[in-house]
Amino acid sequence: MSLPRTNAFRFKQFAVIQEQSAMKVGTDGVLLGAWVSLSDAEPPGRILDIGTGTGVIALMMAQRTETLSGTAVVDAVEADIPAGEEAARNFASSPWAGRLRVYVMPVQQYAAAYGEAEKYSLIVSNPPYFMAGTDFRRGFDTSAAASQPGPARVAARHAEMLPYDDLIGAVLALLRPDGRFAAIFPYREAGIFIAKAAARGLFVRRLLEVRGAPHKPVKRVAVELSLHRPAREEVVRETLCIEDGQGNFTEAYRGLTRDFYLKF
Repeated sequence: MSLPRTNAFRFKQFAVIQEQSAMKVGTDGVLLGAWVSLSDAEPPGRILDIGTGTGVIALMMAQRTETLSGTAVVDAVEADIPAGEEAARNFASSPWAGRLRVYVMPVQQYAAAYGEAEKYSLIVSNPPYFMAGTDFRRGFDTSAAASQPGPARVAARHAEMLPYDDLIGAVLALLRPDGRFAAIFPYREAGIFIAKAAARGLFVRRLLEVRGAPHKPVKRVAVELSLHRPAREEVVRETLCIEDGQGNFTEAYRGLTRDFYLKF
């Protein structure tokens, strides 16, 4: 199966149709997919992408694990039926179709149905993280869809559809004892989520603060969490600027995403 040339966002090794998913390909998802740690030292046997949307993060996980020892299976959960069907098409059109599966259901339902049998060494999510009343159009997203969002996009970007407590509960039900959970949030919401997660036994082991440019405040925070509380000095803290302040992408951002974006 091949993807149509129109209305597809093309990466170096795959492409995604994004006509049905409320959330289009954006900086947040690509950042998370490129940043989460993957190595032969901790090869993930099973990966889960919660709220997969177009499937872009799951596809990035499939690409990145292609060269690791073992063969990672990448599952994806999507509550929105049109988005889930679109992700399935994108998976089927990729070079890793045999390692990608999508389940069209809320993750709460998925965890209840499969939590005893399906355990993951890595769970990733670009969740619907804005609290009610938050203007999600501010920040990195300057697309036309952001300036005039429809009901589906509003729902996808507001946490009533997947409250933090439900997300944490699903992760706890589905994560292996030695597994990791990685997600990306706006700055304020990151603090809220980290506190809620720690109260239930999920602790930050790695954290990335993202600025649009050096002179701008932190806009996004990516985190990796595990069930083991690290010592304060063991938490890895990183920073990243998307641009250099003169309208150019920084070499750090280019280096992080170079395996994916065509322009890099």
